Amino acid sequence: MKKTIVTLMSVLFVALTANAQMTDKPTGKGSFTQRVTNLWNKSKETVEGVVDQVREGIDPNGLRRIKGKYYMCIYSDDKYSGADASQLKSLCRKEFVEKYPGVTIVSVVIPASEWTTASLEKNGETTGFVQDISCYVLAKDGTDGYVNAKFLFERQKNVGEEYQKIDVKWPLWVRTDVLTPEIYERLKK
Repeated sequence: MKKTIVTLMSVLFVALTANAQMTDKPTGKGSFTQRVTNLWNKSKETVEGVVDQVREGIDPNGLRRIKGKYYMCIYSDDKYSGADASQLKSLCRKEFVEKYPGVTIVSVVIPASEWTTASLEKNGETTGFVQDISCYVLAKDGTDGYVNAKFLFERQKNVGEEYQKIDVKWPLWVRTDVLTPEIYERLKK
């Protein structure tokens, strides 16, 4: 919290200094009170813009905060090219259309280039591995907005065996965000 306040004060100082240096005449227009008020209002707008940008950063869970709510990012790069890529995306598309038949799908992407792998342990020894990968479906809901959904695929194996899909997570519908056009445009940036 202290670091945020110090950062905001630094931004305010820079904004005030920059604004003061951009005055055409040393005396400016209007009374001293009007000039100070104008300078304060311009600096306040600059600081509020910076605060909004800081607040709208991406958190550790991959979510962006906009207007006090958290939204998933919109992915457009389909990086996964494994042999099962089209099957995974097809499964997500099928589930999505069953739930939202009146929307137009814009994209179905897997933004990771490979499965994320973690070890399974028992009594401090590795007994197997678990892998997961996420798929995102973005659809347009007429002219009203967008629907952004996240699906998770997970598979695991014991050491020396083949990976087996976990049926309840093949795919697991993790999250759905309904986006207004304004939120959608802000997430695209």
